[in-house]
Amino acid sequence: MVGLEKEKLMLIDGNSLLFRAFYALPLLHTSSGIYTNGVYGFFTMFNRVLAQEQPTYVVVAFDKDRKTFRSESYEHYKANRSQPPEELRGQFDLLRQVLTARGIKWIEAPGFEADDIIGTLSKKAEQQGITTVIVTGDGDSLQLVSPDIRVLMTRKGISEIEVYDPEKVKEKWEVEPEKMIEIKALMGDSSDNIPGVPGIGPKTAVKLVKEFDNLENLYASLDKVGNVKLRSKLEEFKDQAFLSRHLATIVNDMDLDCSLEEFILQAEDYPALVQLYKLLEFNAWLNALTQVDPLHTPQALEDPEVYFLNDADQVYAFRQEVDGKSLGLYFACDYHHPMWAHLKAVYMAREGKVYCLSLDQEPVTRLEWLRPLLESETTSKYVHNAKFAQVLLINHGMQLAGVSGDTLLLAYVNDPSFVGDELNAVLLKHLDIHIKKDRPDLLVSQLETAFHHMQGEIEEDLLNLLCDLEMPLSDILAHMEFYGIKVEKSTLAAISTELGQGIARDEERIYELAGHAFNINSPRQLGQVLFEDLGLKVVKKTKTGYATGAEILEELYDEHEIIRYILDYRQLAKLKSTYVDALQGLIHPDTGRVHTIFKQAQTATGRLSSVEPNLQNIPIKMEEGRRIRKAFVSGFEDWLLVSADYSQIDLRALAHISGDETLIETFNQGIDIHTRTAAEIFHVSLEGVTGELRRRAKAINFGIIYGMSDFGLARETGVSRKEARIYIDNYLDSYPGVRQYMHDIVEFGKEYGYVETVLKRRRYLPDLNAKNRMVQANAQRMALNTPIQGTSADIIKLAMIKVHQDLQEKGLRARMLLQVHDELVMEVPIEELTEVAVLLKEDMETAFQMKVPLVVSLKTGANWYDMQAMKM
Repeated sequence: MVGLEKEKLMLIDGNSLLFRAFYALPLLHTSSGIYTNGVYGFFTMFNRVLAQEQPTYVVVAFDKDRKTFRSESYEHYKANRSQPPEELRGQFDLLRQVLTARGIKWIEAPGFEADDIIGTLSKKAEQQGITTVIVTGDGDSLQLVSPDIRVLMTRKGISEIEVYDPEKVKEKWEVEPEKMIEIKALMGDSSDNIPGVPGIGPKTAVKLVKEFDNLENLYASLDKVGNVKLRSKLEEFKDQAFLSRHLATIVNDMDLDCSLEEFILQAEDYPALVQLYKLLEFNAWLNALTQVDPLHTPQALEDPEVYFLNDADQVYAFRQEVDGKSLGLYFACDYHHPMWAHLKAVYMAREGKVYCLSLDQEPVTRLEWLRPLLESETTSKYVHNAKFAQVLLINHGMQLAGVSGDTLLLAYVNDPSFVGDELNAVLLKHLDIHIKKDRPDLLVSQLETAFHHMQGEIEEDLLNLLCDLEMPLSDILAHMEFYGIKVEKSTLAAISTELGQGIARDEERIYELAGHAFNINSPRQLGQVLFEDLGLKVVKKTKTGYATGAEILEELYDEHEIIRYILDYRQLAKLKSTYVDALQGLIHPDTGRVHTIFKQAQTATGRLSSVEPNLQNIPIKMEEGRRIRKAFVSGFEDWLLVSADYSQIDLRALAHISGDETLIETFNQGIDIHTRTAAEIFHVSLEGVTGELRRRAKAINFGIIYGMSDFGLARETGVSRKEARIYIDNYLDSYPGVRQYMHDIVEFGKEYGYVETVLKRRRYLPDLNAKNRMVQANAQRMALNTPIQGTSADIIKLAMIKVHQDLQEKGLRARMLLQVHDELVMEVPIEELTEVAVLLKEDMETAFQMKVPLVVSLKTGANWYDMQAMKM
């Protein structure tokens, strides 16, 4: 009808786009290790084209397997293609799952390729007067172009799309679209291993097709080909030319039992899509979905009656009422960092009643009214994130005592993959109660109930982990956060100045080599300098110009001197802005210290993380980064910093858990594990191990712990995948106990649904039984790694508790300030230095009895940079 838009079919070549997205983007993966770059890139492009084209029908076509009618006709068809890397393989199933959840139809057919499905459906639509857009990265599809069929060809990864209609094909190839198979017949296609006629390239092929139209006419008039050598080649490879055309021709009449009506976009499967986006950590897309399942409404609570405590007498009466009993406790603040927050009110709940002490006026005086209650051991408190509350109170000269339950830590111990930073998230998951974050009265009313409900759901081992490890550690971490670490602003300022001077020198040299000044931070201007002014080879183009990322520059490193200065400029600029200058703004004005937050309930393995600022992430692999530690000093005169660092604790944990005799013997004899591994897998003596062999062995040792594939190890060491596979096989032959552990732990996880550390900390891994190969492989990597890394985390936590207890029992003033991976940093009076060093080494090395010795190295110094080894 006049005025109605023509219906449109959009056909997506799933294999082509996923491959392009995978290789166009870095190896993106989730925090749990699932590779997602292919799927993410696919849908980034898909969403853009979908919005642009607004089709009536959508279908994604896939190759089902490598065996097709083409491979039966020619056994070498696509034989040159290697198997996709492990990091890509599983993304095909993930892609199909997301498509299904989004209501998008996908098709595959045995014996045929995605191209054939696309060819058949596009011609079917054409016969029905429906226009088609084909989205692909494969040039074979150009043969399908017609007035009603366009091809959107991906270029430069996923960032650019080139539109082909009949005019565009003719402009580029000088022939009609249907003649593209004649050109392919003559020139072949190396990517598909289509042979063509040897010696004939695109120009000659185009010339012959323009003159003779097709193979039949060409061979009927072969005497008209003036070039004798060319004519001879055509005669010799006639059968190969016709075979090549057969291989290159897209089938357009498959017997597909489907109608276009099936391809109308369906409503998304909301629960499935939410779960997938969570799994893949596609947070932006997840946030775009409705936050609450429209088919399920959590229960709501009636507003409780809130009793305001307005004077000292009312607070006293309340204290008397709850003395020796239990209550929920909630601190309302204006900021999430306890050292920078202002306490606005304290909410307390007892037997369904909520009591509030406002601190808007006379906060010091009014909070003092609560001191006896807050510091009482006999009144049980149930809180969410007791560490946060403890830091708040220490900052007000008080201590929080009598904590019987912490819903944050209990939720974490119960399921470390659950993000329960906010109390309302815990209540929603465990009690199916929806409460907004700005309702402290409702939140506090459910604290005690929630804790006891959750407590009844978990096993004794996990309760022991909570009560014996995590809750005692919480109090220690609170004091560490409150203490902070002294940071000299003047030292940071001096380093900033030096970095600025280095940046200026690099800038001057870059301008000199470029021949003029420009904005180095502008990718557009930098791309113009590198690829137009200096004529360097173009590695990759983007929608807005040339790609100038770190990987691109690394590839061009030896092409021009300017690259070295650009990389150095960027490195220095990042150090200056992200660390040196940023740290200066995080020094607390009252304490002169930086107070990091130790996230105790965040990582799935049990390790602590550090935020605001992240002091575990200062880049110490380069000297300029290490020097930042110069600014971290002892906060008192005649005190020093002491560092205690576990040596190779993850590998020692592997030896203990796996029981591998060679690993155990290596550590018990004090042999360097990387040297021993190099000797084993490269078949040389210990004395014959070179620095390079040790470096590769180190990558393998740690790669095994993290479940690294041959593809990953190849990238890490710079060798081929085949060679990397040999390294891994040799390693497992050398350490059969590790091989057995890798098998047994996965089987344990499949049977029980979780793996655990030596202290029975669990990580649930239901995906060990997933049908998706990539999801299952990722779960297997986590199954291998979690008991090892989690055991290391458990051990250093045990050590921290032991050190803290011994410091208190001995009445020492030394105190822990930081935990950075496997290192403890302490602040120690000089007169206590020897005693604390002995205590530290003894407590850390005996924190847990293992089959191999725990070894701790000690250093001390006036700052965190200039530290010297301590001899014991």
